[in-house]
Amino acid sequence: MDPATHPFDPGRVLAVVREVVSSSDPETGRPRGLVSSHSVACGLAERYGPWAFGWYGNVDEDPCAGALIRKPLGGTAGDLDAQVQGYTAVLLEWRSWLEELAALFAESAPDVDAAAGEEERRRSRERGVAPVVALVVERTGAGELWRAACARTLTWYLESTGMSSEDAEELADDVVDGEFESWVAPDAEAVEKARDAIGKHDA
Repeated sequence: MDPATHPFDPGRVLAVVREVVSSSDPETGRPRGLVSSHSVACGLAERYGPWAFGWYGNVDEDPCAGALIRKPLGGTAGDLDAQVQGYTAVLLEWRSWLEELAALFAESAPDVDAAAGEEERRRSRERGVAPVVALVVERTGAGELWRAACARTLTWYLESTGMSSEDAEELADDVVDGEFESWVAPDAEAVEKARDAIGKHDA
């Protein structure tokens, strides 16, 4: 999901999305836009890389849903032009989100000038918890689904500090399930507990 590993030209995205929406779904032979959002997401991932699939499952036009992207995909099943506009807007917003996260992760990265041992990595993980959680809360409004977005974002953050994918996912899930609630923005005490749990992991 690291945008630095996947070059992206926003000026070309409309044309690429148009090609994908009109391209043939491999299972049905029909235009992907007439088949499903999943088919379109797969087509975009084929063009851009795995990151371009990530918006799928993170879009909900309900402002209270707690999704990372709150906008309709646009258009009826037969209106490919409206779908192109909708998918383009969603893909651009998703890319912007990943770039915002990458910048935030970099701010809390371990000090490369230090002896960057496990203690420094633990400190860096602690530094990033509150800003990451705050950004997810701001983006989702802490609605019904916000905890899933938070766990996923914390997983990516922990991976960026050198933690294995398996450990990062398990720790993020445990922390979010244990400290945060749906429909509730966490208070300072809850965030501090999450920060402590992540900082003490494997200490």
